[in-house]
Amino acid sequence: MDFINSYAIVAYVAGPIARFTDRLRGDLVPGTGHHSHITVLRPRPLDGALPEASDFAARLVAQFEPFEVSIGEVQVFESTSVIYLALNEGIADLTAMHDVLNTGPLGQPEPFDYVPHVTLGQNLPPEVFGQCVDLARRRWTEFGPAPLLRIDTLTFVQQRVDGSWHDLAELGLGQVPAVG
Repeated sequence: MDFINSYAIVAYVAGPIARFTDRLRGDLVPGTGHHSHITVLRPRPLDGALPEASDFAARLVAQFEPFEVSIGEVQVFESTSVIYLALNEGIADLTAMHDVLNTGPLGQPEPFDYVPHVTLGQNLPPEVFGQCVDLARRRWTEFGPAPLLRIDTLTFVQQRVDGSWHDLAELGLGQVPAVG
């Protein structure tokens, strides 16, 4: 498959929350193929070479220690009609990583303030949007208390022409190489 010059850095969601969000995303937007995740850097072109950008990201991410994220309620970005799961904890860590990574070869102006979240649905027809929000809220309530998510790895991804994403590299948190 052909790739386009669009790259992102994400933290994949795992465990029961991943199974729930992947299933709900598929119900809200059939054909959603990308696994549920928290975006750390939104899709962007690279101005330089991929190996340098990947190495740059790996060095920066390694300086952060693993941490936990807790999921909150279903919310909506009104200006873009995106349905998402908000975060209750881990926001400061994700924001710090975003701010550090959005520099050098990965730096790009952001069209919106960075708000870490798990997207459930986007690009929905306006006539079904309200029903989709209601469905997402009902199912999330039925899911019950959400377990904490441990973030110890980010993934550098590249977009394919068909809109799917390909994992390029895992970026481990807290893996600063020893000197000497």
